[in-house]
Amino acid sequence: MLKTHTTSQNLRHFPVEAQRMADAAIQEREERLRTISNARNRKAAEVAAGASDRLRRLLGDDNWADLTTLMHQERLALRDLLQPPHGLESTFADLNEARKQKADAFLRARKVRRDELAEIREDYHEAMADVLAPVDAHVTPGFHLSGHLDRWLRLSPFHAHALPWGVIIADGDPGPHRWEVHRPPFFGFNFGFVPVRNDNFIVDRLHTLNPSLGDVGITVTMDDGDAGDFDYASGDGFSAIAFSFTPPTAGLVEVLIDAQSVEATHRLRTENEWGWSNSTTGQGNFLMLDVLHPSVAEPSYAQMSAFHLQTDDDSSHVRENLTRGAHYFAHLFSAGPVPANEPVIVCAGTRSFDLSGTNDVSIHSRSDFRWFISSVEVRISP
Repeated sequence: MLKTHTTSQNLRHFPVEAQRMADAAIQEREERLRTISNARNRKAAEVAAGASDRLRRLLGDDNWADLTTLMHQERLALRDLLQPPHGLESTFADLNEARKQKADAFLRARKVRRDELAEIREDYHEAMADVLAPVDAHVTPGFHLSGHLDRWLRLSPFHAHALPWGVIIADGDPGPHRWEVHRPPFFGFNFGFVPVRNDNFIVDRLHTLNPSLGDVGITVTMDDGDAGDFDYASGDGFSAIAFSFTPPTAGLVEVLIDAQSVEATHRLRTENEWGWSNSTTGQGNFLMLDVLHPSVAEPSYAQMSAFHLQTDDDSSHVRENLTRGAHYFAHLFSAGPVPANEPVIVCAGTRSFDLSGTNDVSIHSRSDFRWFISSVEVRISP
């Protein structure tokens, strides 16, 4: 089910014409997202059902039913063995290994080869990765500012000055392609979330939005504590500040976002329920530009951090690729032109897209990203 919470009510401080264009753009975006989400849900369900049918044909109906019963019984038995007082003296690893050995014995008794199960599993993960992949046409890499200072200094004449202080006027003829600098406080915001999942997954999000501070964040969680044969999920969420921009000439909107990393944490815990299980989970975070105008087809993104893991083991991972407090920047262009002398609403913020496909591996995925938008420079690209 599509859950977008984008609303032009968050943009009521801006010119009426800009709000009207934003309303039209938001309606088009939500219709597009609904179409994409419904198609992704349908295709993911077809892939999962196809993998289940292959597994059923490999085992046969009787063995399939017996295996399903065995797996259910062993899940409950493991839970009982972990209860006190006996569970206080038992190790989870030993009890779980005994459970996996029972499943292996079941397969051997019925002459089912593990490599045949592995082939079904690998085909499933490959197909599901294609289905759940984000449909993003405008993605570029982001940059660590201190590591690419020369590039940053070349992009705008404002970068010869310290942006936080005073009124800055660029040298030379400003012309129709002059840069404007926007800094906190901001007075508008925008946010949205689109989940895709089967019944075993719970997918949720938490938005952080303090526009007056330029504080934006998105947390995406995907939890499957009792994974079935072929489960899947994705979560696509964003949080952004917004401001009004009146283009002096028509063209693409060009934006430079200077953002400080407040938190950038990838977390993933997996539990292998059976010996032939496997899972693939990915998390990605972006800085984003969105111009809310009907002629701009979609947002543009700069990828800032990524984490990917394919595993059939019990594991726990906490990774923070970015440095807290460090500055990063994105150089982005709108996915379509805007007309001259008509105010438009520009959004800048962060977006996370996480996805997972699992075969009897419990998944507990959480990505936490929070940014301080220090400045947003905007102009019509020459």
